[in-house]
Order: sequence, then C-alpha cells, then structure tokens
Amino acid sequence: MKADWRAELQTRLTASTVRRDAPLKKAVTLRIGGPAEALVDLESEGDLAALFEFVGERALPVHMLGKGSNVLVPDAGLRGAVLRLGKAFRHLQADAAQGTATASAGLTNAAFVEQCRLSGLGGMEYLVAIPGSIGGAIAMNAGAHDGETAAFLEAVRFFDPQRGVCQALAKDFAFAYRHSTLCGNEGRFVLAGTFRLRPMADREIRARRQRYQQWRREHQPRDFPNCGSVFKNPPGHFAAKLIDEAGLKGHRIGDAQISEKHANFIVNRRDATAAQVLALVDLARETVYRRIGVTLELEMQVLPLGS
Repeated sequence: MKADWRAELQTRLTASTVRRDAPLKKAVTLRIGGPAEALVDLESEGDLAALFEFVGERALPVHMLGKGSNVLVPDAGLRGAVLRLGKAFRHLQADAAQGTATASAGLTNAAFVEQCRLSGLGGMEYLVAIPGSIGGAIAMNAGAHDGETAAFLEAVRFFDPQRGVCQALAKDFAFAYRHSTLCGNEGRFVLAGTFRLRPMADREIRARRQRYQQWRREHQPRDFPNCGSVFKNPPGHFAAKLIDEAGLKGHRIGDAQISEKHANFIVNRRDATAAQVLALVDLARETVYRRIGVTLELEMQVLPLGS
C-alpha cells in the first residue's frame, strides 16, 4: 500500500519530513498541478543519501522540485518522491578577501545577491530578475542581461546516487545555454556552488540590483502566476518576438494564456491546467515553425507523471 512505503520512508530519515498526497499547486509559481505522492522537505545530506537508497530498493521515481519557478507539474500529480531543499540548504559563506561566495542550493537567488552585497561582493545582480534558487541557477545555467551562472561558477558540490556527495570544478561539466549535466534528469543534484565575484561598492551593487528589478517589473508579467520563460531563445532570435509576430500574444486556451505583456511567458489567469499550458506550447511551436521554420525548444521543465 502507498501509505506503507511513505511511512517507512519517514522512519529512514532523521531530520527531514515526508508529507503524503501533498498539493503541489502552492509549491510552484505557475500554481498548477496535482499532488505529490510523497513531498519530502530535505534537511540533511545524510537524509538525501538515505532517501535514494530507499527509492532504489523500490524502483520509485524521484523528482527535484526546487523553488518550483521553472516547472510544470502534471494535472495528475507526481508519483514517488518529490524533493525540496529545506532550511539546512539555505546558507552562504563569503570570503571578501578571496572574492568568493559558497552558497547552498536552496538559497533563493534574491537572498544570494543580498548576502553577497553585505559582504561587499557583486557581479551577479542579474539573478534578481530570475525567480528560483541557486541550485536551479547552476543546474539550468540561468542567465539574464548578458550574465550567465557558469561564467562565475568555480566549483560545485552535488549528489550522485551512485557515488554519493561529490565535489568538482565547474570546468568539469558541460555548461551550455540554459543547460548543464548537473540537471536532475542527468542523475545529479546540486547541493552548493562556489562563485568567483568581485569587490564592489555598496551603492553600485544596489544600483545594479535596482536596474534589473525595474526591468523585470516593466517587461515581465506580474499580475498572474507564471513559471518564467517558457522557451529558450533560438540562435539569432528571441522567442518572445517570434511568438508575437506569429499573432499569438494574448492567445488563450481555458485559463492558460500567452502573456499580453511578454509572449514567452504563459500565465495562469485563474484555474489553468497543465494540459491547457501544454496545448499553448504546442500551438506556439507549430505556428512559429510553420511560419519561419524555427523550432522552439522548451526552457520550462515539464515534470513526468511516472508510472
């Protein structure tokens, strides 16, 4: 029975909590999706290892949710264990003399920028325009305003189900545009990253942060829930411009809508479903390809149902 394995999983974990049939709508920024069979708030690396040993014994799927800012959860929910990093993974240690900052994966991007500022370190203020956490920023090589996470990353601490907790230099991984081999679907889970920043005057950091925050307010939808950019920008193009020129800006299927403010965002006007969002994704892809022969590639992560 489902209750049996979830109850047993809880006994294997020393600091973390397991919630059964937990609604995921409030755990993701798009506010869409069914329940998690087991939602696990992780509070130690030891529990992470114990969890993977447990699910491996039972061939259960595992999904890393993060802050839920770039994901679409299926309407039927997610089978197996859905992981979130708890308070134990929200720390930053800065070394102003060395110009480095080591951040745990659960720390939000905004908190990372602020804590670096308090240590007199800057350079990654563009992260305030990207909702989410440091773990997601590393795994997806998040970027904005000509800034990219991999350009600042020096080392990564991550979990590999086969090898346990590992430490490696950033150059050992294949970082690309909005992708890395540290993604959960590559079998690795980011725990922390060390970044090379630069000493910067407080007023300059504040000004840079304010500029990026203002840009986000002016250019991105804030009136309805969304998950950020839906598509990657194709080489030589901007996805939003292609969708707009295809006449799809504002197009609506049920309560899912291609944003009237930014065509590379899909918003949830009230009770949108994952199926409606995916219908808009398909429509945008097919229309743009038919019009100019460019294939739009998803940046949004569509979590699998499992079986």
